[in-house]
Amino acid sequence: MTTVVGAAVASALALTTIGALGAFSATITQNGTLTAGSIVLKEVGSSNTCYSAGVASGAIVGTNSYSCITIDTFGAPTGQLPGGTANTQTLTFTNVGSSNAGTFTVTPATCTAAGSGTFYGSDTAGFCGKVDVTIGNGAAVCYYPSQGSACPALSSTYTLASLSSAVTIGAGLAAGASDTVVVSTKLDTSATNADMGLQATQGFTFTLNQ
Repeated sequence: MTTVVGAAVASALALTTIGALGAFSATITQNGTLTAGSIVLKEVGSSNTCYSAGVASGAIVGTNSYSCITIDTFGAPTGQLPGGTANTQTLTFTNVGSSNAGTFTVTPATCTAAGSGTFYGSDTAGFCGKVDVTIGNGAAVCYYPSQGSACPALSSTYTLASLSSAVTIGAGLAAGASDTVVVSTKLDTSATNADMGLQATQGFTFTLNQ
């Protein structure tokens, strides 16, 4: 019995001694991070500003697609007369995100016309074809009609009725870059009494893509 107890004590002492021995070690603890870039479109027109994110900063509202009702693409001119003075609306777009956008386009919806005010004509089906339009950058490039020079004079050749497909605006926007879009409209000289009091409405979607 004495021998067994002695052996047990010796074993316990040996284990205790081994556990108390020193050992080398080295440890590094760190994080791994990956941050997605962002493409956010800011529009300034007249005295109003809109963001595709729905907010000027912070969490994006919805899907980074915002319906801006405070800026009118045409500047909302009223009282227009056949062959009158051209109206211009200057819009400034900026990519306020952190990544470059490869393409910048504007896609028009179908133009519609309806009576406005107390008196109006019956040419609702043809009125969009009586509104002349060009879209350019206000300098040397015209986006609609597409050409590498200043936009031509407003005429019945290019109207809201013929503006029916996507238009490329420049070559995209780098992060922090801006582009100016000038939209010019005028009631064509061919407008008649049937066009009096009518109002043309056309939606436009400006899109930045990677």
